[in-house]
Amino acid sequence: MKKQIFILALIAIFCVKSFAQLGTPLTQYSGNQLLFNPAVAGLGDVLAVNLSVRKQWIQIPGSPSLMSLNAHMPIKNQRHALGMVLQREEWGPMSGNFGYANYAYKMEIHGNILSLGLQAGFYNSVVDWTKIEHVPDPDDPTLRKYRQSNTNLDVNVGLYWLTQGYYLGFSAKHLAPPKIDFTRDTFSNGGWYPHMSTQFYLMSGYEIPLQNDWKLRPEWLFRYVHRTPMAINVGMHAVYMNRYSLGTNLQTGQNTISFTVRGFVTDYLRIGYSYNLYFGAIQAAQQGTHEISMTYLHNQLWEGGRRDLIRNRPVVRKQTRGRSAPVRRPSGGRPPMRR
Repeated sequence: MKKQIFILALIAIFCVKSFAQLGTPLTQYSGNQLLFNPAVAGLGDVLAVNLSVRKQWIQIPGSPSLMSLNAHMPIKNQRHALGMVLQREEWGPMSGNFGYANYAYKMEIHGNILSLGLQAGFYNSVVDWTKIEHVPDPDDPTLRKYRQSNTNLDVNVGLYWLTQGYYLGFSAKHLAPPKIDFTRDTFSNGGWYPHMSTQFYLMSGYEIPLQNDWKLRPEWLFRYVHRTPMAINVGMHAVYMNRYSLGTNLQTGQNTISFTVRGFVTDYLRIGYSYNLYFGAIQAAQQGTHEISMTYLHNQLWEGGRRDLIRNRPVVRKQTRGRSAPVRRPSGGRPPMRR
């Protein structure tokens, strides 16, 4: 086990790009898009709070893991939205901590929505050499027994276009690439400071109505980092009554197939679970990847502002035989999809 940890550490050190492009891929990205695109904030006109936990390559010590907490909501005029993102990733002796404040501005164009988003915050990188044991050369200055940390500012931007049953988003993360210092003061030239590379994301999805309250929802996520192959995630989900879904995703680069089930357990709480299978040399050494996502959605943000959680339409009430019944007011072309 200790040998495996050491091997993972060596891979991380000599393959600096893998850490400099830190960004553990989420299987349930379509339900947690704020991590990839700041322009998503406020869409749906609800308060949305998401907690996601992912553990990759079960049974391999030091394998990648991720935990994120984010929230966003529109403010009263619904054109502006605020949010925040907290995220932690770990891989062997290394970890990354992100914290962002989020702002988005929405404008309506011919019944569709164009949203512009900005995230600004910090990135903290940590290398804990104390987690490595049985080092072949204890005098190696690059493997000192100490914990090293440095913090940098970080900026992300995004665009998001939302129409009747279709969305398209583009974003760029780490526009001010943080420096990741592995070996401060160990080289005569002042240290080794690889940069975290800027990451570009293009995401899209579409709803295909079927019969008996069923829909198909194909979706795509493209991720590009300089000097690396493009990673493509393609998914297909069957949605029932806009509350429950079952689907699968294929991802290039990591050679994985995943299965996801997601649904509302109450009117305001949605829970999703994903399991990833890997192909190739690593298949025999691990038992897949698990991911859990919990999202709280609250649409009574202010008096008169209640909206249908599923279709993103205003809800009013009328009297029917002495009792009030909900009636959906026409949305005037407002997109029904909520992210």
